[in-house]
Amino acid sequence: MTDSASQAFFVATNGNDSWSGRLAAPNAEGTDGPFATLDRAQSAMRATGVRDTYVRGGTYALDHTVTLTGADNGVRIMAYPGETPVLSGGQRVTGFTDLGGGLYAAPVASATGLDLSIGGVRQKVAQSGDWNAGDAKSGWSFLEAAATGASKTSLRYTAGDASVPASVQAGTVIQTFDTEHLADNIVGVAGIDTASRTISFTQGVQYALRTGGTFRLLNDDAFLRDAGEFAWRAEDGRLVVKPQDAAALLSQGAVVSRLGTLVALNGASGVTLQGLTFSDTVYDGSALTLTNAADNSVAGNRFVNVGTAMTLTGSPRNTIEANRLEHLGASGIKVGYGSNANLISGNSISDIGEVLKGVAGVSVYGSNDTRITGNDIRNSPRYGVSLKNWDSATVNTGTVVEYNRIWNTMLETADGGAIEMLGRSNVDTRTVIQGNDIRNVGGLASNASGWLERYKSFGVYLDDMANGVTVKDNFIQNTGWASVFVHGGDSNRVTNNVAVLSNPRERFIRLEWSPNAGTIGLLADNSVTGNVIASSTGVDYWEFWTPGSYSVTGNLVQGTRVFNSGDAVGSGLFVNAAAGDYRLSSSAAASLGIHDLDWARIGTAAATVPGIPAPSIVASGGTGGVAGGSATPTAAASVAAAAVFVPLAYIASYTDLSAAFGANAAAGLAHYIANGQAEGRTVTFNPLAYTASYLDLSSAFGTDPASAAAHYITSGRAEGRTVTFDPLAYAASYADLGAAFGTDQTSAAAHYIASGRAEGRKVTFDPLAYVAANPDLAAAFGTNRTAAETHYLTNGRAENRSTVFNATAYLAANPDVAAATGGDLGAAMRHYALMGRLEGRALSVPVASSKSADVLASAGLLAAASGGR
Repeated sequence: MTDSASQAFFVATNGNDSWSGRLAAPNAEGTDGPFATLDRAQSAMRATGVRDTYVRGGTYALDHTVTLTGADNGVRIMAYPGETPVLSGGQRVTGFTDLGGGLYAAPVASATGLDLSIGGVRQKVAQSGDWNAGDAKSGWSFLEAAATGASKTSLRYTAGDASVPASVQAGTVIQTFDTEHLADNIVGVAGIDTASRTISFTQGVQYALRTGGTFRLLNDDAFLRDAGEFAWRAEDGRLVVKPQDAAALLSQGAVVSRLGTLVALNGASGVTLQGLTFSDTVYDGSALTLTNAADNSVAGNRFVNVGTAMTLTGSPRNTIEANRLEHLGASGIKVGYGSNANLISGNSISDIGEVLKGVAGVSVYGSNDTRITGNDIRNSPRYGVSLKNWDSATVNTGTVVEYNRIWNTMLETADGGAIEMLGRSNVDTRTVIQGNDIRNVGGLASNASGWLERYKSFGVYLDDMANGVTVKDNFIQNTGWASVFVHGGDSNRVTNNVAVLSNPRERFIRLEWSPNAGTIGLLADNSVTGNVIASSTGVDYWEFWTPGSYSVTGNLVQGTRVFNSGDAVGSGLFVNAAAGDYRLSSSAAASLGIHDLDWARIGTAAATVPGIPAPSIVASGGTGGVAGGSATPTAAASVAAAAVFVPLAYIASYTDLSAAFGANAAAGLAHYIANGQAEGRTVTFNPLAYTASYLDLSSAFGTDPASAAAHYITSGRAEGRTVTFDPLAYAASYADLGAAFGTDQTSAAAHYIASGRAEGRKVTFDPLAYVAANPDLAAAFGTNRTAAETHYLTNGRAENRSTVFNATAYLAANPDVAAATGGDLGAAMRHYALMGRLEGRALSVPVASSKSADVLASAGLLAAASGGR
């Protein structure tokens, strides 16, 4: 059977798998509409030439993994434009009853595990020790080695540890760390012997547990203390929750994660997953897996409250771009075992390892030519980026780690780094680590005497014979032991980095042999040249332990002594270090051949995956080539194209089409059918928004979209006219318009043209202020104006969300931002939404310092909001 590849299927929460799937919404008769499930859309795409499925907004509870294979090559599964579909692997639990004391319980058929969310917010499983937010040491108990010595299957708790119960409840697990805090394990509890103070495990852990290690028991309702915690009560099969918001729990219920994987690409290629939200998977699962899957695109998705977001195995040449990963039980992205030449670009990865701690934002093992670029990675208990070579099966070569922002790592573990590379195969890796911004590397371990803080943590850690690495143009600040540590490696180049040292234990460079490796663990031919090192402690910037052959020279230092005569001492090295501006200002740097860092590139990356195209929607009642239908491919495509766009608007969207076809609507439609959609072209020009932008056009064309588009093609573009009217912001500015038009931009613009301007209506809704005023929206949307406007129209107004953000006060409280933005209020809101909230920036100055705003104003640093897109 033949079908048109230019059409699409639709999935919606109000769909029906017995319908055609060709309509984006049910028809008025209730006889046709979208599908209800991805499974049905998958089978329909396999049976036809259609390769696109659009998923409407709402939550889709999955009870099994959606698996794409070679039979699905080339398909695109995308969010319907402006909507947020959520693929959930969770079971919603309702029917909670009040137990008193802030506790609520509901029956559940099976144990609930360690992953639960309420209202989309991950909850914390109850634990034996008293945990306090922000204190990584809290809630853990110190252990003693088993009676027979360090063991992987048991431990002894200390005498007097009241946090350990006398017996174990079914479903209780134990989380352990040995003293070095290299990696944790979560295993079942086989039993507790109070006489010998012994806890035995159902299986072994990775590291033998020595006296001074730590542990905590998890998932016993007797441990419940604080709001935001939950546990399983085995004796009567109930989930017990102490919610922060009881009303939300009672009205929405709680979601227990059940699935390990939501979507799997097994042998599939050319697949696009875009605009989807993946949520509610177990901590030891991976929400998305790619196995022997090549040339796929995973772009613009959100992964929240899952275990690991993505795992690639034997999967080359995939693009993982512009995804948002947050509140993960384990790691962000794992790339392993022959997954060569993958691009991991422009992703936001934050708050990982909320259950397991031995994790990384991005980890690579046994894969070559991986490019990790322009990502923002924050708040990790262990690594930001980890390149692991344990053995011959896990060698990595040709890796590039560049222009990533990596802040707040090694928060709960030790002997690691923000960027860590293990090289036990002793090969030339040809690795480049450049242009990264690394700040706040913690380091936490323990021993028989207590906690060890700022312990064995490094900015860039080249461990165990990592060879042939270039470390250049990075900014590194506030590590535990060293900015760069070369441990047993050869032929590594450390050059043109900028480091700020602030604790007495911290060095810029540490060279140390690896005695456990024998002679191959001896260092050779490492160079440290042309770096800028500013210290506030006066301690030497180097620390060497059998360093082998090396070259250290041409470094510019401040606040510490030179290594040799090739180094130079400088002062005032930075533009304004006190305000966090570490751009180089000293001519001494240039005289040594040291150039400034490319600050503008850090944490950003150019998009390579096209945006989601406008769907081709078959007119109501049409079959569009589905089995049994009568429409030919060309006819069906014509109907679909005509239903979606004004052909002249399509032409107006592209300068090449305008030059080729002018205002020939028929030529535009023919081009779209023959070539445009296959090229990924979409309609981006809104004729009525264009008309609404100009009084003369409104008077001339009214609500005629074709005339407006023709004007732009024939003269408007040449006159420098642009679309300045925002229909969604207009609808959001008035409750009656929001209720009448929702997110229908055409109707909103038509209203303004026909009557709104005459009524004196104006656009007062500022989407940047809206996201800045609501941190959860800033996390979800960043500075995506359309997403923010859509959210307000569909949810925000009903939730009574604030739409006000005092950008002037924000600039007054943050002079460096005011200086960087020139006082542009719109830029200030963008800064807060993207960076300021994550940095914990103040929103206003204290009353006593309120004159700061006047100072900024007098200095000309406060300007009107640009309102630019």
